Amino acid sequence: MKFILPFAALILAASPSPAQVTLESVKGFADLEKVAAQLALQPYQAPSQQLDPFFEGLKYDGHRQIRFLRDKALFADQGDVFRVEFFHPGWMFKKPVVFYNIQDTKTSGVPFDGSHFDYGELKVPAGAKNPVGYAGFRVLAPDSLVKHPFEFMVFMGASYYRAVTTQLGYGISARGVAVNTIGGEPEEFPDFTHFWFQQSKPGDKSFKLLALLNGPSVTGAYEFESTPGVSTEMKIKATLHLRKAVKMLGIAPFSSMFWFGENSHPKPYDFRPEVHDSDGMQIEIEGGPSIWRPLDVSRDMRLSIFETGNLKGFGLAERDRDFNNFQDLEANYHRRPAVWVQPISGFGKGAVTLVELSSGEETWDNIVAMWKPDNLPATPQEPLKVEYKLSWLDQHEPGTLCKVISSRRGFVMDSDDHLYVIDFAKGGENGAGKPKDWTPDIDVVLSGGEGKVLDKRVMRNNETGGWRAFFKLDIPEATNLLEIMMELKDEKKVISERWMYQWRR
Repeated sequence: MKFILPFAALILAASPSPAQVTLESVKGFADLEKVAAQLALQPYQAPSQQLDPFFEGLKYDGHRQIRFLRDKALFADQGDVFRVEFFHPGWMFKKPVVFYNIQDTKTSGVPFDGSHFDYGELKVPAGAKNPVGYAGFRVLAPDSLVKHPFEFMVFMGASYYRAVTTQLGYGISARGVAVNTIGGEPEEFPDFTHFWFQQSKPGDKSFKLLALLNGPSVTGAYEFESTPGVSTEMKIKATLHLRKAVKMLGIAPFSSMFWFGENSHPKPYDFRPEVHDSDGMQIEIEGGPSIWRPLDVSRDMRLSIFETGNLKGFGLAERDRDFNNFQDLEANYHRRPAVWVQPISGFGKGAVTLVELSSGEETWDNIVAMWKPDNLPATPQEPLKVEYKLSWLDQHEPGTLCKVISSRRGFVMDSDDHLYVIDFAKGGENGAGKPKDWTPDIDVVLSGGEGKVLDKRVMRNNETGGWRAFFKLDIPEATNLLEIMMELKDEKKVISERWMYQWRR
């Protein structure tokens, strides 16, 4: 079968100069970096969305009937190895993506093949034109990992991808890059337009792929090396080029959903106590605090910026693992993975940025977290290189510090004063050598608006084996926003995560 490249790809593939690298000659990340650099100097051309009218008109129920045949997976003939299954264009996913297979020193195209799908009850017209590429793909681990076919990673739509562990299901979505998520300009969603798969072989513990990013303002070369397990680990390298200046560039971005939780008031009229994929953001600063920021939503967008030049890591987490707090047998929100970003290189001065959007349902992601670098390239020729490790896991532990395990709030009885009740797990060091009746000190700091701390105390929580911190706030009518910080101390030594919360009227 002849392999047909979309028009945007032909610009790179046709008549290369000696210094250029074509799509079909990419053998590794260094080659792809050259492709992205070349592409940044050319005008942007959006990926073609021209599908046959039959596939163009598919709705959700029709598109979900199309199933990839498992025995047609890429690398399925190689034994007990990683395999790739593809998604058919249609419904929301109309942009065909181009794929290549790197076998030793040879790169070959992976063309669309309609015979690799079961179309269910769909009656595909005899003259329907095949798409020029697939819409996305999923990767299955070697069957020996969990003794059955195990899909652990999916790339589909713009630059979005998701992963699971052997214990936890899908939840949070990651992206290659975020462009103008905040800043006043229209948000852009660049696409992974081309992928290169490294030939899978028996005994491989990880799966490596390359991806080309292209958008109106940015191009990029990406390398993913993914290892599935109880914690699914990804090593990610990216080299980005800006075609033009942007208001904001987000590195290692991911999105999640938070509708309501234990700290939400008022709660929707729903039979479930909580509905969310993540309940907090976690940040660690080298030589500084370890922060836990409970998620929440209100009528207006909530924006939180944590500036640092010494980022150790950040992520979103679903710390609540108790089914009784969700009561959802289908969504299994208590089994959603956390994500943790560990910088390796290229993360200088910048800010972890959290965006929380109001939501009246659980269908759409309304939480965005990312790293926003202070300094961006000034020209398309200047690359921005980053490398980081992205972990999909149960949760990232804050060392020996007392960990926040719940955050609740309400009014003091017969009063309009605000009461906060925060539970901490017992840390690895606190209380050693202390009397049995010893309790930590509590430090509460308010900023960003007027407010007064009326009362604060800590007591043992015999149900959890840790500590429960209480504090009351008098918030004047004129205050619309208040930043709250609280941590536990043993005299001057901080022994807990720094609990931070944004109150909005």
